[in-house]
Amino acid sequence: MDIENMKAAQHITAGQAVRTTGSRTVTPATAEAEKFHTSPFFGVALETVDQGNVKVQISGVFTLRSLGPEVGSVPRFGAVGINSSGQLVRATSEECVSAPNWIGDCDASGTVTIRPRRDTRLNVLDFGAVGNGKTDDADAIQSALDCAMRLGTTDGSVVYLPPGDYRIKKPLVISNGCILEGAGLAYHDETSRILADVKAGNFNLSHWFGVGAVGGETVYCAIALVGYETGLAMTPPRGRGDYAVLRQLALHSIPDQGTPAAILQAPQMDGIRVMAHGACIESMSVVSFRRNGIAVSSSEVAPAVNVSLAQIRDCRLTSNGQNGLDIGSLGNDNANTILVMNVDASSNGRDGICDNSRLGCTFVSCHTAANKHRNISCERPSSSTYSVYLGCYAEIDAPAVFKGPIAVVGGDMDITPDSTYWGYGPVRGGHGPSALKVLNNFSEVQLYRAVLGGIDIDKGELRTGGKGSIAQGYKYLAQNAGRTRGIVLLGESGEPNWNTTKGSLTQDGTQDGGVKWLCLGKLEPTVITSNTLGSDVDSTIIQDFQSMTVDGKLQPAGDSTFRTQVQKGPPAIKGRVEASLISNGSFHTYYQTAYENGPVPGKLMFPEAWIGNYTYGERRICVVTGGTPFDTKVGSCNFYRPGDLLISAKGDSTRRDEIGWTVTAACGSRSLAGDWAPGKHYDIGQTVTPKPPNGFVYRLKEYNDGGPLNPGDKISGGPEQPRSWNLDQAQTQRVGGVTHDNHLKWETLYDLDVPANRKCIEPIPQRVADQKNSNATDIDQLKKDFNALLAKLRAAHLLEGE
Repeated sequence: MDIENMKAAQHITAGQAVRTTGSRTVTPATAEAEKFHTSPFFGVALETVDQGNVKVQISGVFTLRSLGPEVGSVPRFGAVGINSSGQLVRATSEECVSAPNWIGDCDASGTVTIRPRRDTRLNVLDFGAVGNGKTDDADAIQSALDCAMRLGTTDGSVVYLPPGDYRIKKPLVISNGCILEGAGLAYHDETSRILADVKAGNFNLSHWFGVGAVGGETVYCAIALVGYETGLAMTPPRGRGDYAVLRQLALHSIPDQGTPAAILQAPQMDGIRVMAHGACIESMSVVSFRRNGIAVSSSEVAPAVNVSLAQIRDCRLTSNGQNGLDIGSLGNDNANTILVMNVDASSNGRDGICDNSRLGCTFVSCHTAANKHRNISCERPSSSTYSVYLGCYAEIDAPAVFKGPIAVVGGDMDITPDSTYWGYGPVRGGHGPSALKVLNNFSEVQLYRAVLGGIDIDKGELRTGGKGSIAQGYKYLAQNAGRTRGIVLLGESGEPNWNTTKGSLTQDGTQDGGVKWLCLGKLEPTVITSNTLGSDVDSTIIQDFQSMTVDGKLQPAGDSTFRTQVQKGPPAIKGRVEASLISNGSFHTYYQTAYENGPVPGKLMFPEAWIGNYTYGERRICVVTGGTPFDTKVGSCNFYRPGDLLISAKGDSTRRDEIGWTVTAACGSRSLAGDWAPGKHYDIGQTVTPKPPNGFVYRLKEYNDGGPLNPGDKISGGPEQPRSWNLDQAQTQRVGGVTHDNHLKWETLYDLDVPANRKCIEPIPQRVADQKNSNATDIDQLKKDFNALLAKLRAAHLLEGE
């Protein structure tokens, strides 16, 4: 014990904490004097004096009096602060006003040892926590949180858990913007872990804190970010969990609730329940809770809270019984504009991420894998605002489902075929063009999965038997929500004893909590298509239209249906586009991007757009938006070449079901060409007509080599047009021939305005009356129908070959 004789500057009462004002002068520490949490104490006065000398104990066991056992709680050791009169009180006392500035510590009996010290954080050890993994530390941690919420200051608003295991048997409630912070999330002895003892504890939030039902449900959780009910003995000034922070610690359920031994544990509880505005959860691991790792839902308790602007970052949510992260699916979906970044949600009993927010959230660089139902579930068809998934990655069997206003940007994940969303960038594959790419490669009907401990099933889900089981090839509909049987004994398949009779029921799991499956009969093979724009491996591929088997796997390329691809050349012409039916061979035709129920034999389907470079004439398709190629001035061009297709976007009233025309010889329309002029610069591809008309049109094919270097000098000669264009010389010309004009070379074309030259454009044969529509689910028939179409195209001189 160390005692010093000091000089009192004013009245001091025995037992009061004092501060120094000079080398030998002390003043009493009272609420009126200063803020106790900002500057350190000196010691405790051992006698009452007005002024003059006073004995001050500055260290050692305080002999004047003991604090005694803590009233209304289990006696605990901890830090000692002061009340508003400067008298010593436990850190856990509501009268303590000095935290985290301590005059000393006390043992469980209340004996005080003077050792003045000042911290910037509230350490849970100062409130009696042990951190040995055995002692119940819930009251100690909550006392520290309550103290931080009372103070509402910069110093002391952080509650710190040093490395250790902190067992709790009731929920922790964080409010008033304070921060619960651990030592980090490293996989070594320095980790701070909270262990929720679900077997011995009671985690009913209402039981401990008076928080009522949320959406008709009693809340069970290990940590809650929520406001307090009125009427509690301790009500913080603001009483809400808005902008509270959880960071740098692990939260585990013990025993693991995802294991078979814990399946029947009740009630279902979440690791963290967020019912507050602007909360932040970062660098946390939440593992093995019976329901969700983190559940975000709006609060209907007083004060009511719409959960928005929360952030969940750098977290690992794994092995939880339901979802790793659940937003808004507990009946309170007014949980919106939440940022989820760098979250790993894997190996959970249902979904990795389940987003049912009303107004949409943003997910950035999140990873999901091996979840038992869906890696990501975002079904918001009734919402009018977007959720955004940016650069997210999902793997290991479980797909993602997106329905509603949702944008998927980049990333790599498997998507269910019934998903509807906007996609940007390669959704699957990791590399590729910036064009839209949406790949649906999972069927609505999934294989039955024998999962250790079973899996939760919703009413209406569809399954077929697992690989090698008697039920493979049959379809089953869940008649109720429940949990499957799971693997019970070593060597068992884990599947129920399937009944393959149509209309029969199969019991799966226990009678009370299991699932009844209705057999719908044979699972008829259906073709599910993948309409993919762009390619990860070949930049020349514009579109692939492929078929898939019922288990969602893409067929090999040899069994793909259609592909549109830019020719690479040579010998192909660079820039031209071809489309093919890939049938272990190459049959080239053209098609549009959507088929509905498949192509109709005899009908051609084309993109209504220019393909290739207009100026240089590298195009294969021209759309005629009105009239015919002979009289239209809209959507047509000024010249055609053999092999070009002229597609009628507006049917010709003189012909039934107009398709279009194919070009057999180089030709152009005089009415769309300009008059030749001497000394004028022309661009490649431009067409001109002579004066007077001579039955031909001339297209600028190329510039002569060796001419002026300035392209602007590539001009026609003069003062007259080439002599061979004169009417009396026309009989010497031939279509496709070249006329030299100063630095220019003109290609000779037929003039379509001359009626006799209309033979250059042939109509494409029409569909015969007795031909039937193709069945899009019958690939073999589809191929036969297209081979019949190809024969017609060859007959129309559109394709070469026999």
